[in-house]
Amino acid sequence: MLQTLRSAGCRFGRHARIALFVVFLPAVAACGEEVEGPAPPEPGPPAVYVVADAGGRHSCGATENGAVFCWGAGESGRLGRGNEQSSLQPVRAASSRTLVQVTAGTAHTCAVADDGAALCWGAGEDGRLGTGALQNRATPALVGGSIVFAQVDAGGNHSCGVDSDGLGYCWGMGDLGQLGNGLVTDRTTPALVDDQLRFREISAGRSHSCGLATDDAAFCWGSGEFGQLGSGNTNSRLVPTLVVDGLTFVQLSAGSEHTCGVTTDNEIFCWGAGSRGRLGTGNTIDRLRPQQISEELENLEWSQVSAGELHTCGVTVNGAAYCWGAGESGRLGTGNEFDRLEPVPVLGGLEFARVSAGASHTCGVTTEGAAFCWGLGEEGQLGAGTPLNRLTPARVLSS
Repeated sequence: MLQTLRSAGCRFGRHARIALFVVFLPAVAACGEEVEGPAPPEPGPPAVYVVADAGGRHSCGATENGAVFCWGAGESGRLGRGNEQSSLQPVRAASSRTLVQVTAGTAHTCAVADDGAALCWGAGEDGRLGTGALQNRATPALVGGSIVFAQVDAGGNHSCGVDSDGLGYCWGMGDLGQLGNGLVTDRTTPALVDDQLRFREISAGRSHSCGLATDDAAFCWGSGEFGQLGSGNTNSRLVPTLVVDGLTFVQLSAGSEHTCGVTTDNEIFCWGAGSRGRLGTGNTIDRLRPQQISEELENLEWSQVSAGELHTCGVTVNGAAYCWGAGESGRLGTGNEFDRLEPVPVLGGLEFARVSAGASHTCGVTTEGAAFCWGLGEEGQLGAGTPLNRLTPARVLSS
């Protein structure tokens, strides 16, 4: 925590807040006299994270003891701390519940409690918080409908989730069919996606959504402008539509304008917008149907993938992280800002359990429960205590 000391009319200016490198220097009075301040508090033990999720300009993580911490831009209350202040390091979301999962969207956040209650906070436009209203919420608010959720995901302007029976629900903006209920209207409370389908998970992108059915088939709905539905064309769909080619998946991730998934054979396939190399296929061509990532990496077995705005990251079964696509601000973790058309290793030698690709940054949790972020850091979304960009993974500070 940054200390601001005032003595003999001396004051640290507003730019002192960028000194959050957790380096504490003695204050100096205007007359040049050194002023001794109280010793800084000892940092607490590092949190053990089970997930760290990268959103638009903020990030959040859930710890093994059921607490949720967020960091970065605070507008609309997306950090859940009760105000709109931004933070360069983790701050705890104001909830007394035990939260077992958290997901950071573009400007809002959602979580699932251990009793299956879903809570959302941040920007409330279009009903994306699911509270039955459009107001922003600066602290976690219950999603309406008394649904017992197993999983939720916060997207661009909408959210989706799966209940304990495998039924899918979405809420928020529905103008392009991204809610999957056959309509193009917004919903302020959860709307049933399809009562005939049972899902393991649903991933909410910018204007589309994809769900993994219990039989491992992939379905997508919403905007199909770039082929992100994987249906073989660019038509938008108002209800879940089967992804073509008969692939079976263990995990899916809907990004801004593309989608990726890990198959039951531990391969990664991507489809949709290919600009900047985000599909990992060695070129920038849009794909209307699933395309396996670079053939040069066919010997790798994958466990997880995350599709962001203009980049994508994945983790192998051995815990190695790779990223590809747009490289500005260091979001690929390769030590530079070059775009990559094929997966390249994230530097640092860390063993990851999972990674999350956001708008212009990436976060991940190691197998030991440490959270790291890299890429754009100007609003504190890396949680490293400084607004600097990072070209390689930086440890998220203790709260």
